Amino acid sequence: MVLFPGATLPLHIFEERYKLLIGRCLEEKLPFGVVLIRKGNEVGEPAEPFDVGCTAHILRVQHLQEGRMNLLCRGGKRFRVETTTQEAPYLTGEVSLIDSLCEADEQTANLADTAAALFAEYFRLQLAVSNQWSRSLGMPDEPGELSDFIAARLAVSLWTKQRLLEELSVRARLSMEVEVLGDAIREMTPRLMAVRAGRWRGFGATN
Repeated sequence: MVLFPGATLPLHIFEERYKLLIGRCLEEKLPFGVVLIRKGNEVGEPAEPFDVGCTAHILRVQHLQEGRMNLLCRGGKRFRVETTTQEAPYLTGEVSLIDSLCEADEQTANLADTAAALFAEYFRLQLAVSNQWSRSLGMPDEPGELSDFIAARLAVSLWTKQRLLEELSVRARLSMEVEVLGDAIREMTPRLMAVRAGRWRGFGATN
């Protein structure tokens, strides 16, 4: 999976190696890292992760039988993997924290406004297509936080999400999101019209 700063992440921990990892994090009050797999399998043979991931801070833990746990985590900061080792049952390594570059200019501010408006429409369409009630959506005002908020909620491939995570320029990240949102809205709008037409036909058939 791809985790973004500020995003929440529920996890069910049942594998022995991850019980050990989370036990250490809880004992030492440490975050752990979430990185997307570049190649290999998550279970069994060692997998090769991408170089950029995000720290995950444990907010709540529910202890279950046999050492299993339910966790609620929140994304912290981006990091770049410098080295990895497989000495423990779980993958460990050395990382360096990295910051986004938020360009404080009019272009970035305009992109943030456009992305926020498009995401509000995208969110409305998602609810309508799945026959859910519309509800208010609070979004961050700061462009960097907004770009991560949107990236975490886009229904796109993991590879696209990884590109957004790796893009450190907030302006470039927002520009990518504006393009993705525009394409998604154009695809979803006729789909919603077809869904609504089907509902009305079904309603007419019952009268």
